[in-house]
Amino acid sequence: MSGKLDSLLTYLDGLNGRPMLDHLAARLQQVQLSREDYAEWVHFNEQHYQRNLVRAGKWYHLWVMCWRNGQRSPIHDHKGSACAVRVLEGVATVTHFARAGNGHIKALGSEDLGPGSLATSSDDDLHQISNLQPGQADLITLHIYTPPLLRMGTYSIFDSGRGEDVWVESRKFVTNFPENSETPLGLLHGWVTPNRLFFVRNHFPIPPGDRHSWKLEVGGLVERPLTLTWDDLCQLPQRSVFATVECAGNGRSFLRERQPGVQWGAGAIGHAEWTGVPLATVLEQAGVKPDVVELLFEGSDRGTETDHPEPMHFVRSLPLAKALDRDTLLVTRMNGELLTPEHGAPVRLFVPGWYGVASVKWLRRIEAINTAYHGYYQSKKYTIQRRVDGQIKTVILGPMAVKAELVRPEENASLGVGTNRLFGVAWAGEEAVGRVEVSADGGETWSNADLLTAPAKYCWSLWEYLWEVASPGEYTLLVRAVSASGKRQPDEHDPLNGGYMIHHVRPRRVFVAANQRATATSADLASLLWDMNAYAEENMRQPLDIEMEFIGGGGI
Repeated sequence: MSGKLDSLLTYLDGLNGRPMLDHLAARLQQVQLSREDYAEWVHFNEQHYQRNLVRAGKWYHLWVMCWRNGQRSPIHDHKGSACAVRVLEGVATVTHFARAGNGHIKALGSEDLGPGSLATSSDDDLHQISNLQPGQADLITLHIYTPPLLRMGTYSIFDSGRGEDVWVESRKFVTNFPENSETPLGLLHGWVTPNRLFFVRNHFPIPPGDRHSWKLEVGGLVERPLTLTWDDLCQLPQRSVFATVECAGNGRSFLRERQPGVQWGAGAIGHAEWTGVPLATVLEQAGVKPDVVELLFEGSDRGTETDHPEPMHFVRSLPLAKALDRDTLLVTRMNGELLTPEHGAPVRLFVPGWYGVASVKWLRRIEAINTAYHGYYQSKKYTIQRRVDGQIKTVILGPMAVKAELVRPEENASLGVGTNRLFGVAWAGEEAVGRVEVSADGGETWSNADLLTAPAKYCWSLWEYLWEVASPGEYTLLVRAVSASGKRQPDEHDPLNGGYMIHHVRPRRVFVAANQRATATSADLASLLWDMNAYAEENMRQPLDIEMEFIGGGGI
């Protein structure tokens, strides 16, 4: 953290309410910054302007935003949040709008703001920020939103009926460069995780490239080596699979003994529809030779690790049987949309039911081999230990473990006497969830929760439990999942797992207040169905897929 930002952050962290907008602007104006003070958050996106979170507090969000030439925000307002913007580099064009008498949006005028200039907006102020400089000059701006901007309305000068609300919840950044960010589980609105909120795990910077230049080499022990282009891949039969995917280190920050690696909270997890070509279809074209044992997958991303100073690509392998499974896909779409760069565009491998490390992003090469592969990311990293015949054996991470997560209430929440609703998600890797159990007395007794979604292999299940509590006080809540085959979540983390496969039961402390009354009822299924139907309605606009099916649901 830059020392020059400390005074601003101290002021922001001390807020106990929404400040006056002129006070906020004055504080932002006082900070003297050079490029090195904010270089950590300078990160561009070639498709759209990039928001880079510096810090989030109870009463504010501080962002560095980076704009390539020609990029602009939508026309928008801030829905109950004030904003102060300072131009750090380049010239920002700020255009102001108002509502016309006939319901349309009209422009009032624009101003160009150079380095050091300030702009402010509040609540219903309609405006747009653009990078319209001559040539190819970039724009970098610093934004403070207070309270944190969670929702904004966007508008069009051509369509008076547009005006839809746009949710701007964002992933929770754990590291910025490369991005490692979590799904905000507390903001779950439905069964499918929106792409913009789906967690991101990157080892190296996102590599350049697009679908027009993309090629996939398929070689090694095959009869007919292949080179596939994007068009070649898209001409092959498609398949869709609903599946939950979790980072193998999810929950690492909760371990008693600190383990190396990204210090994930609970949000390195998400659930989506994955669409692409079955890997088996491509391997059939190539003709895998009889002595093949594994398939090796190489991504375009490249970099170094602290214990591996030589640059390397991210590479993992799969056993032949899993590679040939009809649900193992070369994915091009996620929730009906083309993959984004942070999620592996243009093409990634997807291995349902396995930890995310197996689903190699930015895929560029497949090689058939006749021996077990022992590369860096399945020898130095992403392995666990097991006792076999009295000996410690290294095991490569594969299928995800059974696990339940309590989403609401949060830690130290204040609840009421009466009926309180507990809500969460649970998953079981390659299996379906069999049941979820809840304890409100620290594990002395357990009761079954209600599953809100039909159990299906690969997929997480939403669950709820109506907890009746008669006495005020402090309580310890526990939840655990059991898979369809009877595998139960463990009480404690296995030390042989190190910093991976963290799926032990974690206690959640809550307080029941005597002066509060709780009258919760069953889930608002109408809201859940609205979320899922809205997703389905959007998906109907995509071309139908002859092989599309709901896994475990017996067809569309």
